Order: sequence, then structure tokens, then C-alpha cells
Amino acid sequence: MLYRIPKLVCTGILFVVAGIWIYPFILTIITSLKTEDEIIADPMALPMHASLNAYSTVWNVLNFGQLIGNSVLYAAVGSLLALVLAAFPSYAFSRFHIPAGRTLFIILLMTLMLPQQTVIIPLYNVLNQSGLLNTQQGLILVHAVYGMPFEMLLLTGFMANLPRELEGSARVDGCSDLGVLRHIILPLSVPAMVVGFTLNFIAIWKEFIFALTFLNTQSVLPITTGILRLTVSQYFTSFSLPAAAVILAQLPIVVLYIFAYRWITQGLYAGAVKN
Repeated sequence: MLYRIPKLVCTGILFVVAGIWIYPFILTIITSLKTEDEIIADPMALPMHASLNAYSTVWNVLNFGQLIGNSVLYAAVGSLLALVLAAFPSYAFSRFHIPAGRTLFIILLMTLMLPQQTVIIPLYNVLNQSGLLNTQQGLILVHAVYGMPFEMLLLTGFMANLPRELEGSARVDGCSDLGVLRHIILPLSVPAMVVGFTLNFIAIWKEFIFALTFLNTQSVLPITTGILRLTVSQYFTSFSLPAAAVILAQLPIVVLYIFAYRWITQGLYAGAVKN
């Protein structure tokens, strides 16, 4: 019986931590379902007459379908392009001896530690000079380049643990380096690629600073900056509308993570054991 006490304590701590994390989300849902009078009377109370009027108003006022389409475009294309950019250096670092390769690899990974605020001005100048400022193409390129180091870290570790015997057999059959990458390495690296794509997709969907800085036209804004209209002007007279907008903005990514959770965990563990 005594050996179960630590497990019970750990489980209780996990429930408390989970409750702390999920409470703001639940409070936001409650706020979005309440009338303005109920919110003012008691912000923490449950809604007496739950209503979805705030959601329909937000959907129509903000043209939410367009915002979702923009976010899907940035997240999907940016994540896919980051994978493509990371595949080649990952293959080189994991399978070949490169002079000063470890140093170069560390330098590339150091970009993961750079906060977005430190690269906003250089990126703004580059996009402005290239004519990509306030365009979908420009923001996609920014997300692809910024997400590439993470994809490279994930793919390099996975590719390094793939059996070299398969590569040797392919070379005996006449495959070049690119042929080995295309026919052997990339198909075997699908679990890691799915993990990298999903995590980068979620990161781009939640991204705020780049979109706020590089875009200013309503038609190209993603969800994270598109809902800012509800915090200014006449819309901020309501508390339920911003709450409903936040829930609508996060709901697709929450559903995606719930369905992709098993694939993410399996992909992270795949290749962790040296063959």
C-alpha cells in the first residue's frame, strides 16, 4: 500500500497543474456563452442562459472563414517548405563526414534560441527590399526559414539512426546520393517528418509577432492578428465577442493536436533506439 502513495501524490499534482493550465480556457468558454449583463454581474459564474450569439456575430463580422483559410495556408505551406529546406542538410549532417560539420550544425541550431524580436528589423528590411512585405508569400518564406532549424534537428537525429545497410544496398544497385535520399531515407523518415510538420504547423498557427509586423491588409491576415479588431473601436464594448473569437481561433488547432497526439508521440520515439 505504501508504494502507491508516491503515485497518488504525483497523480494529484498532475491534476492540479492540469487544472491551472486549463482553467483560463474554460473561463473563456464560459464568458463566450454569457450575456454582457451576466458577465458584468459575476464574471466567474456559469451562464444562466447560454447562447451562441457571440460566435455567429464574430464569424460574420470578422469574415472568419477567410481568416481560417489564411492561417491554414501559412501553417501548411510554411511547414512543408521548412521540411523541404531541412531535408537536404539533415541528410548531409547525418550520413556524411563534413569538415567542421559539428560546428556548422551547432551554429544552425543556435538560431533556435533567437527570439523573434531580435530578427524582426532585418526580416522587415529584407521583405521590404524584395517587394514581399504585406504579402502571403513573404510571411510563408519567413515561417519556412524560421522553422527550418527545428525540422533539421528532428530529421538529423532520426536519419542518423537509420540502418546504413539499406543505404549500402541501394548504392550497389546504382543509386546516387540524391537517389538514396529520395528512395530510402525520406520514405523511412516519414514518422519524423509527420512530427515536424505537425509541431511546426501548430507553432505557425499560434504565431503573432511576424504577422502583426509584416502584414497590414485585412485580406491576408491570419486568425491571430485578424481577431484584434474585436479589441478596438466599438467591438470592445463586448466581453463575449473577444472570448468567442479566441475559442474559434484555437479550436481547430486543439482538435488537430487531439487527433495527432498519438502520431506525434510515436514519431518522437521512433528512431530513438539505435538499430
